[in-house]
Amino acid sequence: MGLYNISYKDKERDELIDAEMGTPYSLLSKIKLGGIGSRRLIIENMSVNMSHLKSKVADLQYGSIELRPQGIIVHVNLGLDVFAWTIPFYRLSIYNGDFFTIHGNGDYLQFNKEKSWAENNVFIKKMLRLKLESSHSQIAS
Repeated sequence: MGLYNISYKDKERDELIDAEMGTPYSLLSKIKLGGIGSRRLIIENMSVNMSHLKSKVADLQYGSIELRPQGIIVHVNLGLDVFAWTIPFYRLSIYNGDFFTIHGNGDYLQFNKEKSWAENNVFIKKMLRLKLESSHSQIAS
């Protein structure tokens, strides 16, 4: 599980992410899954360890989620930079309260539910289903 600056192309970094999360889904797999990315989500809060990603301006900050075979990648925009937080399914916890919160290895991001919950609800259910399928396949092995 890591946090990577993906603003610029870096082959070694991409190989690290692929080794951890699995290679990106093929076009056919993306179509079968009905898409692998969330719509943009408004970030409300984040853990102290991730506070360096918090925008210094009082503007809205956005993120999005990408599905991979072995986990998810949360993309966080910070000005012109984009950061990728990789979370394997076995470390992923999701909470649905006043906020939609993603936890991984002690860190978290809270997303606003008012603006993006309805449009991302199908995607979130798909993410939970893939996490469940991943845990079942680990138990069966």
